[in-house]
Amino acid sequence: MTQIYQPKNGYCYNSDTLFLYDFALKFLKKDSYVLDVGAGCGILGILCARDISISLSSIEKNKNAFLLCANNFRINKMSANCILGDFLEYDFLESRFDFIISNPPFYHSNVIKSENEWIYMARYSENLPLLSMIEKINSILKPNGEFVFCYDSKALCDVLTSLKRYKINPIEIRFVYPSSSKDSTIFLCRAKKNSKSQSKILPPLFTHDNGEFSMEVKEIYKKANTWSIKC
Repeated sequence: MTQIYQPKNGYCYNSDTLFLYDFALKFLKKDSYVLDVGAGCGILGILCARDISISLSSIEKNKNAFLLCANNFRINKMSANCILGDFLEYDFLESRFDFIISNPPFYHSNVIKSENEWIYMARYSENLPLLSMIEKINSILKPNGEFVFCYDSKALCDVLTSLKRYKINPIEIRFVYPSSSKDSTIFLCRAKKNSKSQSKILPPLFTHDNGEFSMEVKEIYKKANTWSIKC
């Protein structure tokens, strides 16, 4: 079981990250160079690196989250290049990545914001504006590199427009729904730089069925096999 320390009074990972882990694992390649943007406590990168041999870097600008991230790698006896810094400002020098993975902040600025600074930084898109994020991703992806991420379904148009601007083509998209009777809340996306492939819309992921977790979600949680510890 993978131990993940999380803050008692800060942002904690949720099911979105576990769905993204399961989605990304289908595309990551052995020995590839991977960057986790906005790593938080490190869970996304930890689970991916646990299940496939990759060369992982993680970047997080919140110092407390960064310390948790580094500690979570240590206690799980895993190695990664943990970076404390602002993704948009950090100089990666000559580094280029095969994959960039991220569960970025995507709450809109017009919603009521948390007064908790940690939660505020992790949730709201103004802390990592979509277009600026994709511009930076474009600059550090290898020529055929991939960006695998999740985002708010209501922002789909903005996401696709921003990706197109930098010629990062969404080649696989999967929408996540709370149930078959409700609207999609987030979508999972695999986008590839300089790709000319047509986009494929994958079957939906329904998180609940008759008020209980769906069988697929239960399998994802089982595969993740995490033990969350508040500290």
